[in-house]
Amino acid sequence: MRAPAGRAGMRWAWAAVPVGAVAAAQMVPSVVSLGQWLPVRALPGGWCRWRGPEVPAVALTFDDGPDPLTTPSMLDRLDELGLPATFFCLGEHAAAHPDLVAEALRRGHQVETHGYAHAHHFARPPWWVRGDLERALGAMALAGARPRWFRPPYGQATGPTLLEARRHGLAPVLWSAWGREWDEPDAGAVARRVTSGLHPGAIVLLHDADVDSPPGSCRRTHDALGAIAEGIAARGLRAVTLDRLVDAA
Repeated sequence: MRAPAGRAGMRWAWAAVPVGAVAAAQMVPSVVSLGQWLPVRALPGGWCRWRGPEVPAVALTFDDGPDPLTTPSMLDRLDELGLPATFFCLGEHAAAHPDLVAEALRRGHQVETHGYAHAHHFARPPWWVRGDLERALGAMALAGARPRWFRPPYGQATGPTLLEARRHGLAPVLWSAWGREWDEPDAGAVARRVTSGLHPGAIVLLHDADVDSPPGSCRRTHDALGAIAEGIAARGLRAVTLDRLVDAA
């Protein structure tokens, strides 16, 4: 029996793989999210990164935007504090608000991709991940950005996620510290959580849109930035873009 060609062939081949192998391909790579709590900076070969090199710098990263209700004020606050940042934009939001992507770039920030839709990658077949990434990169290109890095939604780096990122020339990156703005009661708690993880080479996860969080989560992020900036300076560190951090070595 001849296998179908093209995407239909991919689906035919995927269906032919034993269930156990499919589960392993999905679940085993997903444990890369544990790198946040382990003393590891990156996987060999650039398959995934949680931290930059051990240099006196950190990267503040923002997921889920751009959002005209919250991103502009976040950009203004970063400017006030002199903090460069890296924005992991959703393709569907970049397509709707390319001007905000361009504005982030104009202000000296870095813009990367968070995929097109804010959807779980667990149990998604390769062709779904591929289609999502292609749409995301298309939207980012129209907004003037050429991503180097990919952070999958929810940090779900499955087998298809890692393989399709490599296919598209993207390096997967997660984080070593986060604000958990959706779960913390106020800006002070967000700042304390972030500053506790401010070590040389830290990659910090924050959000500039309330896409998958209770309303007001981003406001806590915004209000926490001053204390986070103080924490960075107090530790003899400085904030840089993700590229500057990783390329520092």
